[in-house]
Parts: sequence; C-alpha cells; structure tokens
Amino acid sequence: MQRINRRKRPKHRANALKQTVALRTLGCKQNQFDTEALRQRLHEQGIAEPLRVEEADWLILNTCAVTHKAIARARREINRLRRINPHARIVALGCGVQYSSDDFNAADFQASLPFDPFPRAACEPEKELAPPHGVIPKGRSRGFLRVQTGCDESCAFCIVPHLRGPSRSVPVVDCLRALRELLERDAPEIVLTGTNIALWGRDLPGKPALLDLLRELVSQIGSARLRLSSLEPPLISPDFLEWCLNEPRICRHFHFAFQSGSPEVLNRMGRSELSRDFIAYLKSLARYHPDVCLGADFIVGFPGENEQDFADTQQFSRCVPLSYLHVFPYSERSGTTAPSLAGRVGIRQRLERARMLQQLNAELKRAFVARNLGTVQEVVSLSSGAKKQNEGLTSNYLRLYLKRNPAGFEKRFFAPLANESLNEIHLQRYRVVLDNHH
Repeated sequence: MQRINRRKRPKHRANALKQTVALRTLGCKQNQFDTEALRQRLHEQGIAEPLRVEEADWLILNTCAVTHKAIARARREINRLRRINPHARIVALGCGVQYSSDDFNAADFQASLPFDPFPRAACEPEKELAPPHGVIPKGRSRGFLRVQTGCDESCAFCIVPHLRGPSRSVPVVDCLRALRELLERDAPEIVLTGTNIALWGRDLPGKPALLDLLRELVSQIGSARLRLSSLEPPLISPDFLEWCLNEPRICRHFHFAFQSGSPEVLNRMGRSELSRDFIAYLKSLARYHPDVCLGADFIVGFPGENEQDFADTQQFSRCVPLSYLHVFPYSERSGTTAPSLAGRVGIRQRLERARMLQQLNAELKRAFVARNLGTVQEVVSLSSGAKKQNEGLTSNYLRLYLKRNPAGFEKRFFAPLANESLNEIHLQRYRVVLDNHH
C-alpha cells in the first residue's frame, strides 16, 4: 500500500476527528470485490464515504498490474484524482503497487493511514481468507461471492500468481454463510469470483471440486441466480458444463481463459492444449443451445506467434462460434518467463493483430445479439437506484436498456427482446442500436 500525495491540507480538515474516504477501482472483478470488502471494513470502523470525491479526506485507488497499460491507467487516474481534490491524501494499493512501486512515487510514501483498512499487513497475500466473502458493490444490485484467490498455475505470461499467491479456497460453510447474507440483502444475482475459481477446493480437506460447491450453493440460492466468472479450460470438463446447463439457477454464460487458438502458442505459454473432445463439445453446445453466451480471453503477439498461429485463433473463434472476445496485446511482465522467449513480436504487429481480432469480436457479438432477438429473457436490474432501473442483464450476458421496466422497479423480471420493448442491447462494450432507433 502506497501513499502518493504529500501535499499540505487545510488544518481544519487535517485535524478533523472524523476521516472520510473515497474508493476507486481499476481492473478485474476480484479487484472490485477487494474494494467493496475494504469499503465494508472501513464502514465497520465508523469511517464514512462522502457523496463526492471532492469532499474526501483520503482517496484510495485499487490498482491492476496485468499489463503495462494497466499501470499507465492507474497513474492517469491518480493525476485525475489530484486535480479533482488537490487537498486529499491519495493512497494506492493492490496488484499495480505490488508489481511496480516505482511507478507510484515511492519517495512520497511517508505516512500511513490513520485507520487500519485490513485485518492483515497491507498488500501481503492472506494465508487464510478473511471475511467478508460476500459483497454488493455500492449502488449496484448484484452480489459478489469470493470463493478463492491466488493461482497455482505457472503460465509464462502471467504475473498474477506472484502477486496473489497460491490458490486458497473459502470453505463451503463460509461460502454458504456469505450466500445467505447476500440473499438477505435481496441480491437477484450472485457472481462467483476468484483468481482461478476452477481451482476451488484443491487445498481443502478431502479436495472437493468446484462442482461440489455449486451443488451446495444452488440448493440454497432460492430464486436468485448464480453466475460463474472466468474458467480455465484445462481445469473443467464437458460434464461440468453440461451440469451447469441443466441447472436453471446457473446463468447461461461461460467465459473461458483460452489465451490462444494455436496449440503451438499454448505450449510456449506453458498451458495445456485444448482437447478435441472439449472443442467438439463447445461446437455442439453453440449449435444446440444458441442462446448460451460463450466468451473468451485471447492474448495476441505472444513471443513466437506467427501468422498461422494467429489465423488458428481467428478460425477457432469463428468455428465454435464464440459470442464475444476479450483481446489483449501481449505485454511483457518482469518476473515471468515469457520475456526471455525467442521470436519477439513487434508492438505494431501486436496492435494490428489485436485490431483484427476486435473486428472479429464485433462480428461475433452482432451475430449473438441477432440470435437472441425475439426471445423472452429473465432480466435483473443492475442498479439499486431508481434512476437506472431500466438497465438490466440477462442470464446470457446481454445488457439491455429498456424503454421502461415491465415490472415497475423490480430487481428481477421477464422481458421480450423485441424492438418495441428495447432502446438498445449491449454485449460487453459492443453497442447494438435496434433498427427502429437508427
């Protein structure tokens, strides 16, 4: 954890007994969870969060380190916060600070927070995961249930295991307790989060599997629904996916960390090649369940990736077909083995391949939205505030902007995906404006 602003502040604010804190987050769902858990801990200590950033005594930014762009974005956000509130003391924490403290003006880190934000030393991986395990982000309706953190895999490109530590699982009893707390707060959907949730249970007595946890959770989830975060393909099976498809309270949305469609590149990454049975299952799933959303992460420009390797990734995405893609140009991370590999791909070529894959991404998203028009979907309102109640999310990850909420301001309702009921549909960051609104 780093303090990054030593500017003098007015004495009447500095001497105030009640400190106020505003929090900001960059990065993944696990970072979002960490920020909300921190917000809850601060609230329990009687530390308030002001309505406006300009009114805060302290600004806390949770940073990301997955790429060099993530570090640069954190620096830009810090500068923006300084402009908005020049008198606040700014603290950076999280993966970005752990990975590259020099980028956060280490010479200015002289004072500690006047309160304890963590039940442990800041920025050190927890050996045993401390509660809370369930949070609902401020102003939102969906809950996040943290089931594990850390990773035991050793992918050549990934710095996350060095920052988050080895995989540690939240025991079933604690997961169920957190689930009940979220349901008591009327969360219509609960998102399972973690660094690598497919590793859940391997460090627990008896080595239960993620499917064992899902069975326990759906047995007590009532009418709410459960959404899985990113899955590592080598760690799951077609039987696992089939069980999820047959369980009505599991969202019809799977996001896979494929990283490449080329077996050669996967081998260089230190990852297992996708089995033919798994690929065949995904193709049949997309064919017989066209409403199921299949998303994927891909890294382009990894050392040694040639034109054929990149073409294999494009072909794989089309042949399944996938519903959307998260595209990342390869970014060197010190502390990983990838920078030492031969066959470096130039920055321009990485960006060009990313651009081409983003074009494919738009094509795939447009096709998925088209397949779903005319269907009736269960929708959850994404905001807990009345002003945004018409923004909703379907089980299969379509973000809807309705002319009106058919059920008034209910958190969960059914809506037809037809032009007369919608203004527009989003899938991830891709915006589809319907014909009658062009």
